[in-house]
Amino acid sequence: MQDGRALTSKTAQGDGHAPSTAQKGELTSPARPAILQALAGLLLLVAAFTTSLPSHAQVAIPAPMEDYSRALECLTLAVAYEAGYENLEGKQAVAEVVLNRLRSSSFQNTVCDVVFAGSTRRTGCQFSFTCDGSLKRRLPERVMLSARTVAEDALANRTPPRAPGATHYHAAYVNPYWAPSLTRVATIGAHIFYHPPGKPAPYGPIGLQGATVPPTSSLRASTDQQSSSVAPAVFAPWGLEPAALGTDRP
Repeated sequence: MQDGRALTSKTAQGDGHAPSTAQKGELTSPARPAILQALAGLLLLVAAFTTSLPSHAQVAIPAPMEDYSRALECLTLAVAYEAGYENLEGKQAVAEVVLNRLRSSSFQNTVCDVVFAGSTRRTGCQFSFTCDGSLKRRLPERVMLSARTVAEDALANRTPPRAPGATHYHAAYVNPYWAPSLTRVATIGAHIFYHPPGKPAPYGPIGLQGATVPPTSSLRASTDQQSSSVAPAVFAPWGLEPAALGTDRP
């Protein structure tokens, strides 16, 4: 892991036939009272609606939720390539960092955008596997299956916090320049985890479209050899460019 940090308004159209007595789009006199009455009713309806809102209220359109299957794919890749050979807690901690970033306003808004942030740049990708060529390396099936199950549990909020609030980590054998500016949380396997000083990332469920995760996939007593209901080929993007897997949001 490296440091780096649209109702189309359409004008109402007639059927193309104007009344024979109308000229240049003018309304005939019998139609005017009905039209004016309808407009008055509409204005009253709008007034009633707006007065029911606080003066400072703003109508916001929420951002669309990320598709569950896409989030699962990207999180699986992160776990597999960043911690595929770590123990269960090490895998869970990496998944936790991805979701902690998603929960934080300081990072991207989808799982895939978090994972692949900076992946189209030679340097500055947030998770090194997305820009260092690792995705061209085929991982064993058991590693991909285990990573997928860890990702399922993390997205379902079934995993206990392993590195509470952590948004960063690095391999224990390196000493990145940003490490002293953060608060060290835990050392799990080959990684050291950190959160921003005095401001751990929030913890809670992740909202995703179509999130239907079977409870039997829980990893409370699993091993790396645990089977999966989805073929590992779904998560085997070997040879693909990182940009084909996620979007780069600087």
